Amino acid sequence: MMLFDRDVWQEVLVTIKGQKVRSILTMFGVFWGIFMLVILIGCGVGMKKGLIGSIMTLSSNAIVYTPTKTSMAYAGFNADRPWYVEDKDVEAIRAKMGNKLRYITNANLDGFQQIGSMKRSGYYQTAGVTPTYYIDIPQRVIYGRYINDIDINEHRKVCLAGERVVAELFDTDNPVGQTLTVDGNAYQIVGVITHTNENISLGFYSQDCVLLPFTTEQDAFNHHNHSDMISVGLYDKYNLDQAGDEIVSVLKKNHNIHPDDNAAMEIISMVDAISMYRSTMNGVELLILIVGLGTLFAGLIGISNIMLVTIKERTKEIGIRRALGARPRTIIFQIMMEALTLTLGSGVLGIVAGTWVLIVLNNLMGGGTESLISRPMIPPLYAFGSLMILVAGGLVSGYVPARKALKIKAIEALRDDR
Repeated sequence: MMLFDRDVWQEVLVTIKGQKVRSILTMFGVFWGIFMLVILIGCGVGMKKGLIGSIMTLSSNAIVYTPTKTSMAYAGFNADRPWYVEDKDVEAIRAKMGNKLRYITNANLDGFQQIGSMKRSGYYQTAGVTPTYYIDIPQRVIYGRYINDIDINEHRKVCLAGERVVAELFDTDNPVGQTLTVDGNAYQIVGVITHTNENISLGFYSQDCVLLPFTTEQDAFNHHNHSDMISVGLYDKYNLDQAGDEIVSVLKKNHNIHPDDNAAMEIISMVDAISMYRSTMNGVELLILIVGLGTLFAGLIGISNIMLVTIKERTKEIGIRRALGARPRTIIFQIMMEALTLTLGSGVLGIVAGTWVLIVLNNLMGGGTESLISRPMIPPLYAFGSLMILVAGGLVSGYVPARKALKIKAIEALRDDR
């Protein structure tokens, strides 16, 4: 019943008020520890959402193949031989994958080309892509539409302009229907695009480039029967590793590449990339948790030290209480409640302040999912766990020095002059 004893709590508050400066400094140590813990965990969770969330919007069951150079001589061909993906490779992969295949994306990267509007010009990256490139790279259409199959089949002279290209070459945000020249050839703008996550790219960012239909780019740059890279996406129920080995075999066979020449192409598996990002972010989250808990425990240790000093100063008071008949558990309970009040009060304030800062940070970022940190927050389980650590730490911080003080005989405590 001591927990509901009004006199006990009055004594706790009187003792805390009697040492205002010490109490405030003690509470600030715990407040700062849990405040930083909330901020660190919240930002870590937001970073995980921002990075992993953007990746998860892409096709996860896909592999990107980029030809490099052969490293081994084979079938009469020398090593260090460049090669490119050809139309026959695409058809062979389609036949090999059959109903497993969800899509194939072709892309040619043409580097920086002179791009001009009616008023201004500059050098920007240019590429030819197929409509499914939209699945592989995190991008968004701001105005107009994306490249479609009709553009590909009819070799239409249209293009997609990056948001930053539009800002630098036009006086309007929406130039759809107007003309851009790419290396002297005119193309009608059908859409304005932007990159939605700059942590993921395949050589360039959408807002900084001009994209042409793949077949139109092949005509313009004489890249017939030529692809710098392809991305093969399967339906989620099919095994990507097995299919990847089959695709590599097709490409090596078609281009007389040694079966053991693993340097002849760069292969990026989205499954492996997602797994790597998850492992990295889990490691970052664990590190943040360790640092945050370390800061919190430092505050609790500070409380324990201060309670030791406080009780040492109150040795005579404790002796008087014991001489007047106060039971040891009553004294221990009061001291523990003093420590718990300091830790729990400052801890709740720290959690509230940290949560408020995370809300403000989220509002400043627009609450979107297109940044490195997305919707930072502290999970309720973490907040509850932090409070439990504070409760346990506060009780221990009071109990240990109280037990030490009670080991002093009452008569010796009464003689204490401090």
